[in-house]
Amino acid sequence: MQVPMKNNTLIAYALLATATLSWSGNIVIGRAIRNDLPPLGMSFWRWFLCCLVLLLFTAPKFKRSLPVLKREWKLLLVMASLGIAAFNPLQYVSLHTTTAINVTLILATCPAFMALFSVIFLKDRLGWAQVAGILVSFIGVAIVITNGDLLSLLNVTFTVGDIWMLLAAVVWAFYSITLKLRPADLDPMVMLTTITGIGATILLPIYIWESMTIQTMPVTATSFLTIGYITFIASLLAYVCYNKGVSLIGPAKAGVAIHLMPGWVALLAFVFLGERLESHHIVGIAFIGLGILLNSRRVKTSL
Repeated sequence: MQVPMKNNTLIAYALLATATLSWSGNIVIGRAIRNDLPPLGMSFWRWFLCCLVLLLFTAPKFKRSLPVLKREWKLLLVMASLGIAAFNPLQYVSLHTTTAINVTLILATCPAFMALFSVIFLKDRLGWAQVAGILVSFIGVAIVITNGDLLSLLNVTFTVGDIWMLLAAVVWAFYSITLKLRPADLDPMVMLTTITGIGATILLPIYIWESMTIQTMPVTATSFLTIGYITFIASLLAYVCYNKGVSLIGPAKAGVAIHLMPGWVALLAFVFLGERLESHHIVGIAFIGLGILLNSRRVKTSL
């Protein structure tokens, strides 16, 4: 029995909401411990441990998946390089040298990049509703990150950290495009296990260099708790949800869900840090929700 398209869309956005909530916690934690844990060390241990945990469940499937893994090794290498080995270190490095407003603003460009790349590389049709959805969601993001003062965007200054984050946004958009290219005969969990393993392997020599020249990974309660969260929540849970969500509705529609992150960050700060939930947060989140609703509409007229 085939699942109706409407149900697929609802499931996809529920999965994407879970993923963005998990990543919002990752950003809050990454900013809080930026001076305590090294970015490459965090990235390596995050994905090395992810791979080990995934192997507990996927090892029996690898033997029958070997033919497709050998056939698709180039695609898997690209996915691992972008989504695992590149994006996360770039994000952690940027959190050292840029502000929360700038990080959120730059992350908000991901859906635009994803929609553009989907049109260019996947020949997707981008309807007027999808364009309107991206723009409305972006307005919501701007309201949240500027405390309702949109004119303050004119005074935003950019740093080298912003350049790293912009590069991370482009990398993430390309990674999202590759998810749509996943062959139907490749088990999603086997794929995730493979790319986390490849990504950790790519990161290992760079992590060793970081440990020898810049900063070692401390063995503390903070490091254990941080690695635990980014491994099980921000990685395993989030990537499974995000990959499945993109496979259900495509990168162009899925990308706008990233605009949920400013709202999630505001809610997390309210719950865990005791910060007040202001009216501009509510208005901004409403705009973001409207944008996602517009973006989820089926394409009737396209650009």
